[in-house]
Amino acid sequence: MILVAKNSAFKALHAYYTQRPDNPLKKRQSLIALCNKLIRIFFAIGKKQFEFSEERMLQDIPHMRANIEVEKAA
Repeated sequence: MILVAKNSAFKALHAYYTQRPDNPLKKRQSLIALCNKLIRIFFAIGKKQFEFSEERMLQDIPHMRANIEVEKAA
């Protein structure tokens, strides 16, 4: 829950997961999905030795990718 409160990328993902039109998740389900994503991020960072990038993480979701492209254009 701290992750969602302090990190803007995970906060945006939590909002997307709970409010998406197709198959919205309950809040606890969304937190579990975010924890799984965080574990995969830790594994990738440890194995491939690269820095965390919020933009790169959010590109997985088409809805979020559109928001990032709009913010970059502005």
